[in-house]
Amino acid sequence: MQIAHVSPWRLPVRGYGGSQRVLTWLVRAQVDRGDQVTVFAPPGTRLPGARVIPLPGALGSKETADCLRDAAAGADVIHWQQFPQNPIVDRPWVSTVHGNSPGELEFHPNKIYVSRSHAKRAGSSAFVHNGLDPAEYVFRESKDDYILFLSKVSRKSKGVDTALRLAHELGFRLVVAGGSRWDLLKTGGWWNSWRTRVEFVGEVDGARKAELLANARALLFPIRWPEPFGLVVIEALVSGTPVITAPLGAMPEIVTPEVGFLCTTMEDYRRAIERVEEISPFACRQRVLQAFTHHHMAAAYEQHYTHAIARWREQASRQSNGTGVVAR
Repeated sequence: MQIAHVSPWRLPVRGYGGSQRVLTWLVRAQVDRGDQVTVFAPPGTRLPGARVIPLPGALGSKETADCLRDAAAGADVIHWQQFPQNPIVDRPWVSTVHGNSPGELEFHPNKIYVSRSHAKRAGSSAFVHNGLDPAEYVFRESKDDYILFLSKVSRKSKGVDTALRLAHELGFRLVVAGGSRWDLLKTGGWWNSWRTRVEFVGEVDGARKAELLANARALLFPIRWPEPFGLVVIEALVSGTPVITAPLGAMPEIVTPEVGFLCTTMEDYRRAIERVEEISPFACRQRVLQAFTHHHMAAAYEQHYTHAIARWREQASRQSNGTGVVAR
């Protein structure tokens, strides 16, 4: 299949960038499958195996529109990472929705969401779970004596204050990654963050992030919002690390009793932390290898591409015969 991706981001990403890394993995898997992949992205993008065409301007600019119109005209399907108000090229297309904003959750038949619950909130059934490349992570059966919080500390919905409160009450060592202590002045937990067993390590990525995930007793992810997917959850699991989280958003689709705990109350969290050693690191890794790799993601997207191509052909046929009836 000839696939054209349109990305607003330079790839691969430097530093943190969940959506960017997912797209990089998707392109990698599609190349592995034998697809002919073209990526339109900002200058500096490097993706082995794919043809990269630098965008000459912003996505809405005339220069970019002309570039896409000329170079993507032969694609079987165009995959946008940002919903196109004007698709520009008269070819089958889809668009991945990554967030929860009101505009993103407006229904459109060409939108694909990143979990079943995410799609449901938009009145859709079209979703593809994010997948990762397991080769970029480290598996550890033996764990160090800390629990990891790895998310954006600056966002109250991620629940860092809950993690700090639990660390204070239960006395476990907590490593916090994803921001600075100063962010807690906005999100809560400032005083608990000064406990002797709390360590802030700031923004992490690459090898440092992989080691933190692999060596943790558990990932504590006490969210308060409907997480569209939660990439860090499968990053922890593929590293052999159980996940303690809330039954919100995509979490019940990822975290089963074999690999973690879904907690509603503080007492649920306390019990989960006490029982985390009951979870097998091998079961955690297998959960990802069986359902959440970049190859699973590529196969699922191919099904949606096929549906988009069929819709486009049906619409073109109706327009060509001018009757509203599909030509046979």
